[in-house]
Amino acid sequence: MNSANQPTQRPLRVLMYTAYFDPEYSGAALQALTLARELRKRGHHIAFITNRWADLPESDEVDGFLVWRLEAGRMRKHREFRLWYNLARWVWQHQREFDILHSHGAYYTHAFIGPLGRLTGLKTLVKASLAHDDLQDLSRPVIGWLHRFMLRRVDAYVAISQDLVQEFRAGGMVPTRIHYLPNGVDTERFHPAADAERVRLRTGLGLPAGRPIALYVGVLDERKNILWLAERWVANRGFDTGALLVAVGPQSREDPNGVLRGRLQGLSQGAPELFQLRDFTPDILPWYQSADVLVLPSLKEGLPNVVLEAMACGLPCVAARASGTRELIMPGRTGYTYEHGNARDMARALSLCLGPEGRSLGTEARRQVEARYSIRAIADRYEALYEHLLGEKTSRRIRQKDEEGKT
Repeated sequence: MNSANQPTQRPLRVLMYTAYFDPEYSGAALQALTLARELRKRGHHIAFITNRWADLPESDEVDGFLVWRLEAGRMRKHREFRLWYNLARWVWQHQREFDILHSHGAYYTHAFIGPLGRLTGLKTLVKASLAHDDLQDLSRPVIGWLHRFMLRRVDAYVAISQDLVQEFRAGGMVPTRIHYLPNGVDTERFHPAADAERVRLRTGLGLPAGRPIALYVGVLDERKNILWLAERWVANRGFDTGALLVAVGPQSREDPNGVLRGRLQGLSQGAPELFQLRDFTPDILPWYQSADVLVLPSLKEGLPNVVLEAMACGLPCVAARASGTRELIMPGRTGYTYEHGNARDMARALSLCLGPEGRSLGTEARRQVEARYSIRAIADRYEALYEHLLGEKTSRRIRQKDEEGKT
């Protein structure tokens, strides 16, 4: 495997596609950026294409990466046709600038990169990020057929959880093209804070110094189930843990009028000693470093970034049992899981994480992330997969063209 200081013989040229990208909030896009930053350190060339939303500029630069935004259509139905046309036209014009077309999503709309890659000669990869979601269209009669047709022309499928591996298999994808490759986290950026630093951070964030802090991080939507958590936390007076629940997250695109956020704000204003809703910030690290436990009540997940980030910061985690969280959280070692909708089960898990064993749970969480989910290790595996897709013959041809371009 390659390390950050040992790049492959030639730079890879990867074009990443994600439906949402900065400044639009997206967990898949944040994970794409984390991977892209690590690959860039190794000398590889990464660029992004994404859908154009909210009158954002057609071309941009985000964290030093070139970003092109394509119109996705304005119709209520079948907007994908306009997107596919624009995607095909753009990739055709720029095909000689890239080797790999990597989609961060395996939805019906994303699967178009399969036939597009065959047309342009680019190797293709789709990454499924959400269980029981990315591939759910495969069960539909007409769209399901088209979804399968396009996916079968993709060169590699990345599943970030074992549940998604099974979904690809159940969908009829070629088993040898399915790769289990979890999300990664930057363990240098996300790390625990010393006790004195935690006190300073809490002061800066306006958090009480002497109380346990239970933290929720994530978009404020129904899938994340944050309203259920906040309502029960207030109704049960924090489940006698003495902890303050703090929620930090952006308003959901599915809540354009802010109805759900408004209900959370009402709870926050009515019982600020129990629950507080704070404005979202991209600089989420101080919140992790100030907290004692992460709580994630999601109804469904892929392999949640927030759990990886919290574990990297030395936090024990309490999460509803969902795809991905079952793999990340080792009960009794790095945190606890609970059954969806079971507030008593959740309260028990919280009391254990906030009790005497909480610090040792957090220490083991950090150790597990460093051993299994470091972005360096994950980028090693992506490099190997990219090289496998290109093949030695293709690699030699590209290296020769690179050398000719230098003379």
